[in-house]
Amino acid sequence: MTTIRLFGNDIKVAEKKEEKSIMLFGTRIFQSPANNSNDRFMNMSDLPPRSMCLSIESFHGSRPVYVGWKYLENSDINANLSRFLIPVECYSKLLYYMSKLEREKVLNKDDRGINVSVIDPKGNLHDMKFTGWKSLGRLVFNRGWNNLVRDNQFKKGDLLELWHFRMPNNKPCFAINIIRY
Repeated sequence: MTTIRLFGNDIKVAEKKEEKSIMLFGTRIFQSPANNSNDRFMNMSDLPPRSMCLSIESFHGSRPVYVGWKYLENSDINANLSRFLIPVECYSKLLYYMSKLEREKVLNKDDRGINVSVIDPKGNLHDMKFTGWKSLGRLVFNRGWNNLVRDNQFKKGDLLELWHFRMPNNKPCFAINIIRY
């Protein structure tokens, strides 16, 4: 609250919070309502790398939404496991951007999930399955994850940024950026 003096009277006025926004491809993008002040992702970039934007644009994808990050672990790059465990901190944001039907399919007990496409850091499209594994209580990408790992030579300790967008047919898609130190 801010106090201002108007015609000799003190008046308390609520300050208007400015919503954080950016312009991307001529569209104003506001910070996701799924963000909160305790979100560990707040210090990450609001914009994906330019190369990722160009890749998404080449597929006529919607504006990308930042989901989160994870340091890759041995289990994420192990060809025998063939899956990427999505960090628990990303669940609420991921599910927020899914339709009710998509959420039901992902969280269904039959582990069938939904088909998604994932753009890798080189701009290549990989088809995968996005599903919930009840045995681990986790969300995962599988069926195609190994190809993405192999094609991009992911290593333990690489920082993976995950972005969500949609294709013109409304298919949920993701884009991955890797940061190596």
